[in-house]
Amino acid sequence: MPAWRSLVPRWLRAGLLVAVLCGLTFLVAELSDNWTIAPTAVFLGAMAGPFAFAIWLTDRTRVGRSVPPDLLFVTWLGGGGVAILFTGFFESEFFHRSHGRGYLWVGLVEETSKVIAPLAICMLVPKYRSVEQALALAIVTAGGFAAFESMTFAIYALDESGRAARQILLERTFVTPFGHLPWTAIAVVVAATVWHAADRIRLTPAALWGLGAAIALHTSWNYALVNRGWWSVLIPVIAAITFLLFWRVVRGVFYDGPYAIPADHYAGRRPTRH
Repeated sequence: MPAWRSLVPRWLRAGLLVAVLCGLTFLVAELSDNWTIAPTAVFLGAMAGPFAFAIWLTDRTRVGRSVPPDLLFVTWLGGGGVAILFTGFFESEFFHRSHGRGYLWVGLVEETSKVIAPLAICMLVPKYRSVEQALALAIVTAGGFAAFESMTFAIYALDESGRAARQILLERTFVTPFGHLPWTAIAVVVAATVWHAADRIRLTPAALWGLGAAIALHTSWNYALVNRGWWSVLIPVIAAITFLLFWRVVRGVFYDGPYAIPADHYAGRRPTRH
């Protein structure tokens, strides 16, 4: 292995690769005045943070090997998509206003939306009920949601300027370790750990305190971020609490089993070898 590769972590190389592709796509769009490729740049930029964080986590826990890659992809796409649909419906003006208890409602809706897919899989498919598998499913679902939400904000900002879209993508990339992915991981791993120990699924306070903590952290984060002023001093505090709680919850999770191989869905006749 080249020396530079051993010095630069894999997660950083992956994140930089996607970020550079995003920047180059924006650059080509500006130089050529062809903004039809801007959504590609937005997609790449929205993926940079979640992609890097997921690699960082699986390199330390090996949980990415515990679930077949096809299921991980489907959970990223479907779980993240369902979470966006759920959030879009329940955060509409019909249900809430962003003041007072509105911040709590946003935290409740978004954190609930992100645990639907991973917990549903854990509940309905016993072979994916281990803590390691629950963490893997939680990370890809939250990663999908975070990427799709970033894309939504950035594409909306493109109406103002490409610079505004880039600013949103950059800010959300840097806060990835303190937002959606660790919040969802806390909620899902706490529940999965309790269920695994009890060998049954029950919605008890012991299983749900992680979701409550995620909602509280999300609500506090949004309130401090929107109201600014002296509330801004709480943002790094909330970020630190988020990451420390996340690491306390997942630090004992480690997958030591074989690589999960995708099921063979080939339905045709196998060719004859000569």
